[in-house]
Amino acid sequence: MLIDEVKSYCEELLSSQSCKEMSFHNLEHTRDVVANIKTIGKSMGLSASFMEPVIIAGWFHDTGFLKSYKEHEKYSAVFAYQFLSAKDWPIEKIKIVTNCIQSTHMPQEPCCLEAEVLCDADIFHLGTSKFIGRNQLLRKEWEEKLRQQYGEESWLRLNIQFLSQQHFFTHYGRTILAQGKCQNINFLKNKLIKITKSASAKMKSNCA
Repeated sequence: MLIDEVKSYCEELLSSQSCKEMSFHNLEHTRDVVANIKTIGKSMGLSASFMEPVIIAGWFHDTGFLKSYKEHEKYSAVFAYQFLSAKDWPIEKIKIVTNCIQSTHMPQEPCCLEAEVLCDADIFHLGTSKFIGRNQLLRKEWEEKLRQQYGEESWLRLNIQFLSQQHFFTHYGRTILAQGKCQNINFLKNKLIKITKSASAKMKSNCA
């Protein structure tokens, strides 16, 4: 099956040393995204033929990190196009795959239902209990790859803003994942309150 060939190819790409060094955007994340795609598709009753290009896009969507961090979606689409073209896959299906991949660029702008499924699968963790752990891995990756360092308070504020502005597109995302996202926002807000109160008390103590 084509999906099995894609899986093997993308796992090989994502097993390269440069991808292994990624704390967040690595093979584990890609496997999670593919699993999330299947979860969303099953909940929506989407057919196997409909899901095929979405699953393929899920496998390819972060392979472009091999070429560029900030423009990885573009290169991921190129990897997918080259591989699928060599397999003589129908061009209309290849376009669905590449459109899905490019739709994951932030801010997400899905152009079709297939892209909506991939976009929600890519940020699935925002609405689950995995968010806190995954979020710390992203913070570490940004420090290592982008040289962006954040204090605890600024990191919390950044993520509260991001989660508040980020929306899910599928019915599954707007119902199930959105509830979890709200819980994570509240967790971050409560943590921020504790930190600011602690900092304020420390300042008063120093001034006394």
